[in-house]
Amino acid sequence: MSGMPEEPPILPFFEDTKNSPTSQSTSLMSTEWLLGLSDLPGIGNSRAISLAKHFQYLERLQSADSLEIKSVVGTSKLDFSRVEPRFPMTEDDVQTVGYFDSNYPPGLRDLRDAPIVLWYRGNIPTQKSIAIVGTRNADDWGKSTTRRISKVASSHGLAVISGLALGVDTEAHIGCIEGGSPTVAILACDVRRPSPKSNSAMADEIIQNGGCLIAEVPLGTSTEGRNLVARNRLQAAWAQSLLVTQSGIPSGTLHTVRFALELSRKLLVLKPPPNVHKSQYEGNIALTSEFGFDLKILGGTKEFKEKLTKKKKVTDLDIGSISEFERFLVDVYGN
Repeated sequence: MSGMPEEPPILPFFEDTKNSPTSQSTSLMSTEWLLGLSDLPGIGNSRAISLAKHFQYLERLQSADSLEIKSVVGTSKLDFSRVEPRFPMTEDDVQTVGYFDSNYPPGLRDLRDAPIVLWYRGNIPTQKSIAIVGTRNADDWGKSTTRRISKVASSHGLAVISGLALGVDTEAHIGCIEGGSPTVAILACDVRRPSPKSNSAMADEIIQNGGCLIAEVPLGTSTEGRNLVARNRLQAAWAQSLLVTQSGIPSGTLHTVRFALELSRKLLVLKPPPNVHKSQYEGNIALTSEFGFDLKILGGTKEFKEKLTKKKKVTDLDIGSISEFERFLVDVYGN
């Protein structure tokens, strides 16, 4: 209508696109770029993950000033000009999962040195879990009780995490399969060639029953002592609680115990029956003792040891019966 004031023209909405990602932006959260970043001198896994979380895109990182970079990783003396993607090798039925992928085991992100990539065969379970570990030289009571208690955990819907070793690990996997839940074998070697070879059929059964074989070491890696210790921290971190069924001293199981305590996971230990050889259960006896616990058997930092000295007992629960374990599952897991 004439005489009415004209509407002001609608101006286009402009954004500051200087730091906005584009379709050509390079995501640092992709496994290949995260690996490439971790390979740079002075970076490593932890700093690579921190940088990826903060900057998200390579372009943002490369254009950042030294003060911002230092605020993220504690140093500005880093060169990002030559970072290149590194693609993890896969073969046959082997898959990889990266730190920022949705199916990455969430518990592992609690580790200071969390793996950037994991190699696996099978399917990564998503339900709550319990790690069950112990000696390779398990006696008959240790084996049978481990299998029974793992079956109970599985029948309550939990995935059981272990390491495919002989003895306790083997029985934990068998019990979980019998209970109907998937089980996870965390390896210290190439997932195509699980160790020991005598458990190859068990490894196939784990995959066939919906679980997985998984490792942070690349294809072609053989089992070494340092890889076994590193594997133990993954067992402790993956699950919400750790159960030791039989352990002597010294024992690799105690490395797993230390990692679990450092991560504030629940620690459960079986009480051995009175008629067993105590030397085969020295780890169980030490962990369930009140006061006077010898911290040397666990090792760890000064801060960790000071934390333990304030506790009356190292364990959260000493398991004396299947019914006690089931009550724990209901109270903690709600199952």
